[in-house]
Amino acid sequence: MRTSILRGLRCFCPACGRGRLYRTYLKPYERCEICHAPIGSVRADDGPTWLTVLALGPVLIILTMTIAGANLSPWISYPLLAGLIIILVIGALPRAKGLFIGALWGIQH
Repeated sequence: MRTSILRGLRCFCPACGRGRLYRTYLKPYERCEICHAPIGSVRADDGPTWLTVLALGPVLIILTMTIAGANLSPWISYPLLAGLIIILVIGALPRAKGLFIGALWGIQH
C-alpha cells in the first residue's frame, strides 16, 4: 500500500509506477497506458480537496500574517496573497488526489 501511495503522490499509476495518472489536470486515465490497470475506476471524491485545505491552511495563515506584518499596501498584498494561494492549490491538488487514488488502489488490490 505504501508503494501505491507514493506512486500516486508522484502522479503515476499506483499499480506499475510508470504510466501517467492524469490525462488532464485532475482527470485520471480510464486505464494505465503502460499496464492497463483500471485506475479510472478509483474514485477519490472530496478527500483530496479536504486534504489540500487542511494541509495548506496553516501555511496560508503564516503567509497571510507575514505579509500583513510587512505593512505593504493592499494593492500589493492582496494580489500577492491571491497569487500565492492559487499557485499552492494548483500545485497541491493533483498530488493530494494522486495520494488518495494510490491509497484506495492499495486498499482495493
